[in-house]
Amino acid sequence: MKKTIKWIALALVIAMGLSLLACNNDGYVEPVLPKDYQVKPSGRIKASMYLRSGAESEIALDKWIKVYNEKYPDVKVRKDIIEWAQFPIQVASGDIGDVYYASAGDAYTYAVKYKAAMPLDAYIENLDIDVQQVYSLVYESGVYNGLLYVVPSDITRSVFLVNISALREAGLDKPTNEWTWDQLVDEYCPALHKVNADGTLAQVGIFVEAYGEAMPLFYFFHGWGGNAYDQVNKKTHFYSDEKVVQGIKALVDLISKGYASTSGLTGEIGAVHSNLRDPQDYGFKFAHHAGMLWQDRIKNRQSYQELGLEMDVVCPPLTPVRTIPAGTFGYIVYSKTKNPDAAATFALTLLTYDGQVAFNSIIGGGIPTRRDVIETDAWKLPFDKGSYNYDAFAKYPEAISFGWASEVPPELYQIFHENLHTIIADHLNNKRDFKDTLQLIETKCNELWATLLE
Repeated sequence: MKKTIKWIALALVIAMGLSLLACNNDGYVEPVLPKDYQVKPSGRIKASMYLRSGAESEIALDKWIKVYNEKYPDVKVRKDIIEWAQFPIQVASGDIGDVYYASAGDAYTYAVKYKAAMPLDAYIENLDIDVQQVYSLVYESGVYNGLLYVVPSDITRSVFLVNISALREAGLDKPTNEWTWDQLVDEYCPALHKVNADGTLAQVGIFVEAYGEAMPLFYFFHGWGGNAYDQVNKKTHFYSDEKVVQGIKALVDLISKGYASTSGLTGEIGAVHSNLRDPQDYGFKFAHHAGMLWQDRIKNRQSYQELGLEMDVVCPPLTPVRTIPAGTFGYIVYSKTKNPDAAATFALTLLTYDGQVAFNSIIGGGIPTRRDVIETDAWKLPFDKGSYNYDAFAKYPEAISFGWASEVPPELYQIFHENLHTIIADHLNNKRDFKDTLQLIETKCNELWATLLE
């Protein structure tokens, strides 16, 4: 009798691609595969993909498909290239591929709000994928409620773009990956500080994007030992955590001295910074996303070369607590896919050694998610070894900080983003103390978070 039941269950698995559907009170649907189930994908799947850095990104996608089909030749993968803004619309309408693109921060949105993401833990166990090789913080960025929903394809880590020519003119050496915040403030910034006759700035030590891009600010939120949010108690601490405030104060002080600049500076302080033109007027630029993909590395170097400047990259300097703002991108399996075996195996190829080499060793790729691939030279392109500081993208993986990714509801990020430009500009124009702005953001976020059901 038991043997008969077992074969009936296995027949259902083969027919449906899943044996059982285990649901918890949150509405998640988790596939459970029998121990003796053999995943043998076949048929067709559609992969809704995004060309993150233009048409060249498709080359990495094609190589991913090619490597997948070398192992699973009975699956036909059809590409469906759509724009970033269309993904939530098409997911909500059900007009989305069996596998679709997302950032790791979308795990909550698509798994909880849309109920449109299938957890992949059962397939990971069945396929015996060595996830221990995947950087733990990167893997966890795609996890929600203990289950993996977003399979990370690559990492985007913050680095500092270095204007080697400006440093050389000032008599400075390129810093090592072990340099510190104090070295930046006390040695590099004073030597790189230049003022025009009319009092406007001609050159500063560092440019920090803090207007349209929030991630660099998390370097200051967390780098002095602060914790900007508490997931357990659903609270943000942009103002109430003194170390978060201390980190932002370090940036504000640097800008007020004329040692640093940022976008979104208006009024009198904006006029002082108005002549600065990136990249020739900065010793360093805090770069997040930019410089991570192969083609971005080319474009960054070209932008300096066109100005007759030499450039390289270096790790963000060590703050009291080393932190490196980062992000991950990857792919989700649609919860309503009719071919879960093919969809899951395709997405999970990105967790394997071969999948990571395929995706990140060619134009369109980024920084690998696995230790064993990072340790190779496969992804270190397009510049020759020794001519570019690739270690800046690989060191200190334990210090990666994903900011909001998979950690707080995206609605909170919207509040933060809407008030982002006022933190520094209003303070330096004597309109509102930066602490008051941080308090405003914290209050709004906490009021909203208390109303959200996760």
